[in-house]
Amino acid sequence: MKIVVVGAGIIGVTTAYELATRGHEVTLLDARGGAGLETSYANGGQLGASEIAPWAGPEVPWLVLRWLGRADAPFRLKLKPDPEQWLWLMRFLMRCRKSARAERVMPNLALALLSQSRMDEMALQMNNDPIRYDERRDGILQIFHRERGLRDASSSIDAMKGAGLDQKVMSARECVDLEPALEPAFAKGNIAGGIFCASDRSGDAHKYTTQLAERAQQLGVAFVSGAEVTGFDSQSDHITGVRTRAWTFSADAVVLAAGVHTARLAQMCGTRIPVYPLKGYSVTLPTEGIVAPQVSLTDEARKVVVSRLGDRLRTAGTAEVSGYDTEIELKRARSVLDATTDIFPQMRPVEDQAEFWTGLRPMTPDGSPILGQAGRFSNLYLNTGHGSLGWTMAAGSAVGLADVICGRVPQMDLSPFNIKRFSFT
Repeated sequence: MKIVVVGAGIIGVTTAYELATRGHEVTLLDARGGAGLETSYANGGQLGASEIAPWAGPEVPWLVLRWLGRADAPFRLKLKPDPEQWLWLMRFLMRCRKSARAERVMPNLALALLSQSRMDEMALQMNNDPIRYDERRDGILQIFHRERGLRDASSSIDAMKGAGLDQKVMSARECVDLEPALEPAFAKGNIAGGIFCASDRSGDAHKYTTQLAERAQQLGVAFVSGAEVTGFDSQSDHITGVRTRAWTFSADAVVLAAGVHTARLAQMCGTRIPVYPLKGYSVTLPTEGIVAPQVSLTDEARKVVVSRLGDRLRTAGTAEVSGYDTEIELKRARSVLDATTDIFPQMRPVEDQAEFWTGLRPMTPDGSPILGQAGRFSNLYLNTGHGSLGWTMAAGSAVGLADVICGRVPQMDLSPFNIKRFSFT
């Protein structure tokens, strides 16, 4: 088949790669000048199956109210006269229930574990020429400032273990023994304990995306950058072509995997999807001469994640519902840097070398991606809405969707990710 994949972030590139391995003629389109230049560019780096719980939960509305007016608020609303924003927020608030969050955990976990398995398979297949992306397999440690938070988070460990994820509750001292760079935070009494998942990993999503795009091209994928999609040609219930400003690409199937831009593209095809951008920030610091952490960390109180990427330390956090604005607001960017140096005061000497970045996460209200066929066109497929979990779920989403497009039975049940679930929420 001739298949057009729109979007060359981690989701689109992995999808194009999987389809190419199955022998299809794949064209990968992106409006930017290369692969991985938007949401995949400078994320938190975690490939964490232990970090898949949806953001929507019973505590969120109260936290948002508590943080109102704070420039450094981990979650911030900037309301606009935008019906899409208001509709998304209404759906999101309806999901802020304990039962709604629990409903999404196991499907998300299965997809994250499938992603880890598929990445391992790909690494074996590329054994003589592996993708080098600053991968670390030191696990992910969630640290908690208060005993209550640790107890609440620990309550789900048995269920997660039953689904294939092994985690360990650790004392504050054990956290420091695992990651000595936490000693200053421990000395200040800022660690009550942690939860460690040894099977989790981390790495540079941008490096992985660009190199996998090269591998996909070696398999025959035609990567066309600077190609903004302007419309679609169709006959009956089939899309027959994807139009850009310069060319029209014929297609037997089309995959929309363009992150936050997917909603606009789907609407061109007559399909509305509840994907809206949540703005986040990251800061990258050099580690030369600094006692920097090796283990990837999540600070549950500060709502940031920290990953070691070679000779760099990347911290990412904050969520802002503010539309499609990608301007860096220095106060919010600084809040991520301040969180880094609060956890690791030894990083303060390199503050002036901080690299700030902001990006838009394509988020669904329920915290799970949308995978599969959608809308009235039988050959239109979606792979979008992963939010902050695109890096964690990319490989599993791609292999699952490729199986569906090829008429195979997917390795896991993809029905929890169907667009139809939003018909009643």
